[in-house]
Amino acid sequence: MSSTTRFALVTTAAIAAIGIALARGKTVPAEEEPTQPAPEAPTVAVSAAPPPAPRLFPSPLPIPIDVLPAGLASLSAQGCNACHAAAHDTWATSRHGSAWTDPVFQAAMASVGDSTLCQSCHLPIQNQHARIANGYVDGAISRPQLVQNEAFDAGLRAEGVTCVACHVRTLPDGSATVLGTHAASNSPHSVTVTTELQTPEFCATCHEVTWPGADQPYYATYSEWKASGWATAGATCQTCHMAPTTGARVPGSNGAGPAHTFAADPSRALTALVRMPGTIHRNEPFDLSLTLQNTGAGHSLPTGNPGKAAIVTVVLLDGAGKELAPAWSQTFARTVDAVAPYKTTADTRIAAGGQAAATHRYTPSVKGAPGLGFAEVRLTLGKLPSVRTYVLTRVPVSVE
Repeated sequence: MSSTTRFALVTTAAIAAIGIALARGKTVPAEEEPTQPAPEAPTVAVSAAPPPAPRLFPSPLPIPIDVLPAGLASLSAQGCNACHAAAHDTWATSRHGSAWTDPVFQAAMASVGDSTLCQSCHLPIQNQHARIANGYVDGAISRPQLVQNEAFDAGLRAEGVTCVACHVRTLPDGSATVLGTHAASNSPHSVTVTTELQTPEFCATCHEVTWPGADQPYYATYSEWKASGWATAGATCQTCHMAPTTGARVPGSNGAGPAHTFAADPSRALTALVRMPGTIHRNEPFDLSLTLQNTGAGHSLPTGNPGKAAIVTVVLLDGAGKELAPAWSQTFARTVDAVAPYKTTADTRIAAGGQAAATHRYTPSVKGAPGLGFAEVRLTLGKLPSVRTYVLTRVPVSVE
């Protein structure tokens, strides 16, 4: 087969169920920008000091935080560092921590004109915005009337999706509280316990965005998870992306708490199965079959922005690392129309629990000595300057 051989996608029941899950997403009028879906009602357990926790996102992003909880010196993540070192340090190197400063995001903003929609998730607190909407022309969210924000904090903006974005809210009585998943009666600040922090619906606030008339949400990570076997098994976003880590949550506690790296290791998501001869001969064609299985991600791979793509390359190498034949690459991505409602034009991604398979014919170079060789399967994700390449598997073969 030629180097243009395409993968044949093998879908699962999870794919068919996606359409059902999409009914959950909220939409806005066609001429407007999309809004984030409201989270489902949380189950609230009140700590020693009521009242109950508020909804984490009771209003559209960005949300206001006008009052500091008693015991907090500022809204900055730096103030959380001493007592919550493990959470702070893992967050500081995460994509949430660099949500504003990430060069890929900044380049995207430059190309689309500083979209207020994109900034709402990357800067979810009103204090992080130099200008905020004071109304909308003809009620269209895509046409905000922006005014200077007197509460703007450039330092807080640099923190992106910072601690208070998830953990500080204003209570009905006008006071503010710190939200957590565990009660802490000895905390220097108020703590209100809510289970909403542990739900996928909480994550869907920014990871599920749709337009009316679209075949699926523009960002569909939540829907993809909801339609997967992972959701059925009770594995949530937090199960994979906030696995427990050791470190003090509060003074005097050495228990494990959720990591805030929001880590995603694609090399653990894909299984690459290679079928090929045990011995290959120079200048003699042979077929290599590759099956890719999404065994480790609870959503499609790649997920999120349709601009994302996963490139899988199979490279045939000799023992010295020299290529024996031209590499074979395939791209897995979802493409959409250039205008709203951004209907899908093609989708070659691998759904959760799904697989893709294809066969390619190689002809090893006639030059070179016999010896050990390898078929190396590589996965490349991202855009410059944040491109990352992972080796999924390396299969040894004799070269004669």
